Order: sequence, then structure tokens, then C-alpha cells
Amino acid sequence: MKKDKTDNYVFLADWAGSDKSHALAAWCSTFLEADIEIPENPKDRIDALVNHILSSQKKTKGVQGLIAWLMDPSHDPHTSPFRASYFQFITTTDIATHIQFLKHSVAMKGENAESARYKELKEDKFYMPKDWLEYGREGKELYEQLIEHTQWGNEMYHNAISKLTKLGMPKSRAKETARYFKTYNSQLNSSKIFSFDGLMQVYFKRREDKGAQREISDVLNKMIEEVKNIPGNPFQYSLKAFGL
Repeated sequence: MKKDKTDNYVFLADWAGSDKSHALAAWCSTFLEADIEIPENPKDRIDALVNHILSSQKKTKGVQGLIAWLMDPSHDPHTSPFRASYFQFITTTDIATHIQFLKHSVAMKGENAESARYKELKEDKFYMPKDWLEYGREGKELYEQLIEHTQWGNEMYHNAISKLTKLGMPKSRAKETARYFKTYNSQLNSSKIFSFDGLMQVYFKRREDKGAQREISDVLNKMIEEVKNIPGNPFQYSLKAFGL
């Protein structure tokens, strides 16, 4: 994946679960009663349980039908089965977008970002709002001024760490205070963990057509595309049930 150095970036590092996992969570009361031999390989267990349930005359819906029914608009949606999955995204986002994600800490299973307190940020990553360039000469001038301002802040950040430590300040304190020179468009690397349900919650709340800031909407769109592009499309029915 080619990375634009002044754009926010997302990739899916790890994942677990599938449409079958979501269906199995909805069928939990049934599979607990299943008198079948559980396969030795954990990777084979979901298929074994789902196949057993589907072979039972008690169940009339297959995986696709059950998932569609869970989100059928004719009744209140049942979203809890969609928590039976796991996605770990690695993101590089501007600080403003990073903070907006933190507001969804209930929907995220976990989040951890690189710390400017424990290490000096050597990469000097930063995001640029390219839509400024759509506003003629003055928009381009502002764009270029923001680049200059950001680069000046990065230079001052490293300079402050160096000078303060030479003056006797503990390096940890120098790093955690010199970061005040960093601009709001500075980027941080982060690991974000969602269930399918959690990802859907944040995605639908932070869409640009709902009034969300473009940057977080773009990051979430990239997350959805990463899920859609998993080989074998294991979440195709769940994505369809949510209109994606």
C-alpha cells in the first residue's frame, strides 16, 4: 500500500471472526446444547458448530438469512451478536482525529498510541487538508504557509529537547513539554481495536453526511474498505445487513 506522507493512513493488521461467528453468537443457546464432538483445531470449531445447527430442523434460517433478520428494519435491530469479531487497525492520523476517536472509547475494544513522553518523535509526520488547494491562489498560499508553520514547529520541538536536556532538565520532562511546539496536524501512530458492532457504531456516527469532520470520516471509510477487502469476504453478509 502506497502511503501519502501528508494524508492519514489505515491498514488492517489483524482480524478474527466472520459472518458465521456472528450467527453463532445469535444461536448461542442452541450450540451449547449441541451433542457433538468438538474438533481439536480451534479454527475448525465454528464450522462444526454452525454446520450442526444448520442441519437441525429447529432452524429455518441459514447464516445469511439470520444475519439479515438481525438487522431487519421491521423490528428493533439485534446488534450484540456482531460483537463476536475482532479487528485491529494500525492508523496514522492527525492529533485532532486521534482525539475524536478517543471519544468513542466505549465502542472501541482498545486503543494505544505512540507516546511523545517516552520517545522523541523522529518522523515529524503531519497531515495536510488538501481541500484547501481547491480555493484558488489564496487557498494554495495558506496550504504552503501551514506546511512552513508545521515544519518550523517540528524544528523547534527537536531544538527544545536538545537545549533543555543540556541545561539539566530530565529528558523525559523535556520530551513531554517540548511537544507543545508540535502543531495540531501532527500525526501519531495508533492501534485501534473494534468488534464489527463497534466499528459500525462509530462509522455511522462519524460519516461526513452526518456532519462529521472530513478527516475522521475518511479514516473510517478506509477501515470499512479494509474489512471489505479481506480475502474470501468473510463478513459479506454482515456488511450487507448494515447497508454496506
